Amino acid sequence: MMVENSPRLQQRLKIAAYLLIAGLVLEAITLYWSSPLSFILFAGGAGTLMVLGIIVYLIAIAAA
Repeated sequence: MMVENSPRLQQRLKIAAYLLIAGLVLEAITLYWSSPLSFILFAGGAGTLMVLGIIVYLIAIAAA
């Protein structure tokens, strides 16, 4: 079964990709930063961005 790529699906996938990339960049930055705040940003900030990206991706492909 083929699904046509709608502009709405592409937009949602781009948003998911941007969230995942932002999470990965934040994780990479906090790995080189030695401060107690870096763990909070790693676990809280980057983890939240990654989870949001995965959720947006799953909703996008489920709604297609």
